[in-house]
Amino acid sequence: MDDAMLVRSAQKGDERAFAALVRRNERRLYATAYSILGSSWDASDACQDAFLEAWAKIGTLRDPSSFRPWMVRIVVNKCHTAHRKTRRLVVVEAVPEREAHEFIGPESALDLAEAVRLLDENHRTVIALRYFSDLRIDDIAGILGVPSGTVKSRINRALGRLKDSLGAESTEVHDEL
Repeated sequence: MDDAMLVRSAQKGDERAFAALVRRNERRLYATAYSILGSSWDASDACQDAFLEAWAKIGTLRDPSSFRPWMVRIVVNKCHTAHRKTRRLVVVEAVPEREAHEFIGPESALDLAEAVRLLDENHRTVIALRYFSDLRIDDIAGILGVPSGTVKSRINRALGRLKDSLGAESTEVHDEL
C-alpha cells in the first residue's frame, strides 16, 4: 500500500495505517531532526511531538500524496520550537550525551556530523532537508516558505562551509553529497 492510500485510511481513523506511515518515515525524520538539533534526545522528542500533531491533524491534509513534505514541515517546526526553547537555557556544565543512535562507517562521517551541527540554523536545516530527508528543492522551499533560489544558495553556502570546516578531506565528502 502506498503512502497516499495509508493517509486516506488514517484520515478515516485507521490507527494501523498511521502507524505504518510512522514506521516508513521515522528514520528519515529522526535524521532530519537530529541534524537540526544535534541531540538525540531532542530529536526524539521533536519527532514524537510531530507524530502526535500529525495524527491529530491528519484530517486537514488535503493532498494525501504530499504526506512526506507535510510531515517534514511539522518536524522542522518542532525542531525550531525546541531550538528557541534551548537558546533560553543557561548551561552550567556540559553533560556528555550518550547517543542512542551511533554513526556506523568511516570516521569522516563523525567529522561531517559535527560540521553539520556547527552550521547556523538556516544552513543546517537546508542540509538536513536535502540530504537527510532527500527532499527536492521545490519541496524544501515550500516547507521553509522561501523561494527555490534561496534554498539553492543556502545549500551552496552550507556545502562551502562544510568543505572549509572539514579541510583537505572535504573534497571527497563534498563529492559524495
